[in-house]
Amino acid sequence: MPVCEGCGIRTDEEHIKRRTERLELSGGFRPVRIKVLLIDGAPPSRAEDYFYRVGRDRSQRSLDARRYFFELMNAASIPISADSQDAALLAEFQRKGFFLTYAVECPFEEQDDPQAALRRLAPTLLKRVQSVYDPAYVVPISKPTTDLLRLFGMIGWGDRLVLDNGLPFIDPYVANPRHHAAIGTALGDRIKKALAYLP
Repeated sequence: MPVCEGCGIRTDEEHIKRRTERLELSGGFRPVRIKVLLIDGAPPSRAEDYFYRVGRDRSQRSLDARRYFFELMNAASIPISADSQDAALLAEFQRKGFFLTYAVECPFEEQDDPQAALRRLAPTLLKRVQSVYDPAYVVPISKPTTDLLRLFGMIGWGDRLVLDNGLPFIDPYVANPRHHAAIGTALGDRIKKALAYLP
């Protein structure tokens, strides 16, 4: 069985194919010069929920995936209306220098030990961030990425990290979808506010 370069597990060709497709989709929207690199732990397991997938209509995404998409557009100060098309929104996200990537390139659901996979792949991610992406700023956006903060500091990138009170930005809906107002400001609003203070 082949070994997936994105997550390091021995797997089947279908797994490899899904990863390749995700890379092709995101590659089409990667800015020439990345200003803000958002790093999440891993992509969603549903293909239709992948951030860079452009479907026939937005209803193909799950509710959580639509909310996630809207929050990241909000973080980039991109307004969304009822007739906004995902392809146009992603193109604007790209134009503004925003790019989303993942610490583990395959869904956590496909890993025996997701946190161990993230730790194992962290050095590869850091090399990719330094040599391929070279962003002006790095914004970790999920709890699993907490382990990356120390590593970014070790390579001298601590000043490029944009954090939420010293920690990654976490979507309050993930913690408790029914009590969003009680948890705090939406993810996109908090990221946007933090980025507003940068030069």
